[in-house]
Amino acid sequence: MSQPLHIGLLLCHTSDSIVNNAGDLDYPAIFRQHFLAIDSNIRFTDFNVDKGDLPSSVNQCDVWLVNGSPAGAYQDIDWIHQLSDFIKQLDSAKKPTFGICFGHQLMAQALGGKVELSLKGWGLGISHNTVVANTTFMQPQATNIDVMVFHQDQVVQLPKGSQVLVTSDFCPNCMVQHNDHMLSIQGHPEFNTQMVEGILAGESYDDTPAIRAQGMANSAGEPDSKLLFQWIVNFYRQGF
Repeated sequence: MSQPLHIGLLLCHTSDSIVNNAGDLDYPAIFRQHFLAIDSNIRFTDFNVDKGDLPSSVNQCDVWLVNGSPAGAYQDIDWIHQLSDFIKQLDSAKKPTFGICFGHQLMAQALGGKVELSLKGWGLGISHNTVVANTTFMQPQATNIDVMVFHQDQVVQLPKGSQVLVTSDFCPNCMVQHNDHMLSIQGHPEFNTQMVEGILAGESYDDTPAIRAQGMANSAGEPDSKLLFQWIVNFYRQGF
């Protein structure tokens, strides 16, 4: 029997809107729910990095996950700089790390890529994407992946040597493998329709009815969450 994984959750946001509007789940609970459905032996340690709670060592956990945030990867904020430095340390130590949305963007930026506010506007609701490369951890295989998205920023320039695995016309760099131990996705594999609608129902979108309407109109659908979390666990396992 393989050794239980110990995942370090580098939490960049805990999302009060989800807690209030989507079934009383916060991000740590959401991630635990998805991962434990794949492997009931996984252990977790939470780090609230947006509040300055950074790990003392890259070896505190076996593998790592950087989640989403309303912040921009390019913003001049202390905790973002600190997390970027830690991602570089994880890369140097070849620690398996997965990035989601903001985590996807910050990982690409830390490794030499570029992130910008996209001229294409908001990506909201369910996104339909094409698998353009199948690697060993992408089992079971798929030709298309549906994932919930909630973003304006995009990775517009990849680090040298990075490979696009999943793409769409709206988001060409949807899922990217940077090397053997760094993988990220622009979408939110942890989200479902209820969560997207819960965020959009929050007060912060009262002044942007067009964005709320766009997201609500595109929120219905069944994302491939179970498959994506299986891929993440497979990816962790091959580097651990």
